[in-house]
This record gives sequence, structure tokens and C-alpha cells, in this order.
Amino acid sequence: MVSKTFKREIAVALLVWLVYIVEVKDVSIIEVLVWPIFTFAAAAFGIDAYGKLQQRGIGNTNGRGTERSSQRPSGEDKLPDDWDNK
Repeated sequence: MVSKTFKREIAVALLVWLVYIVEVKDVSIIEVLVWPIFTFAAAAFGIDAYGKLQQRGIGNTNGRGTERSSQRPSGEDKLPDDWDNK
């Protein structure tokens, strides 16, 4: 089992703290803190989303095959291939 890293929770806490700082503190502090906090939050949520996509599999077709109907394992076509007759 993989241990939890709490990246998303820390990102949300930092964003809430930034909202508090915006209301209470001076603009010069906010200018310094905005980029690191937003960068960390974007990276935390982005890495989490990417990791979930990799676990599920990007090419997952929900049980459907990736082959065309003419390439089924049974070898039977559902429709005739009339491309050569035109």
C-alpha cells in the first residue's frame, strides 16, 4: 500500500491561508507569496490527476476491443468489405 502524501490537502490549506493573508496583510507580502502557493497547488492537483489517469490507463476502452469489426478474433465480419467494388 502506498503511503498518503497529503499534497492536495496542503495545497488547499495554503490557498485558504493566502485568502486570509490577502484580507489582513500588506500587498508586498502577497506579491511574494502568490506564485509559490499557486505553483504548488497547480502541481499538487496536476500530479494527482495525472497519477489517477495512469492508474486507470489512458487507453482504457471500458472492455471494448481496440480492433475493428473486421479484425475480430472470430474472423467474421459483420458487414461485407465493399471498398474494392466501387
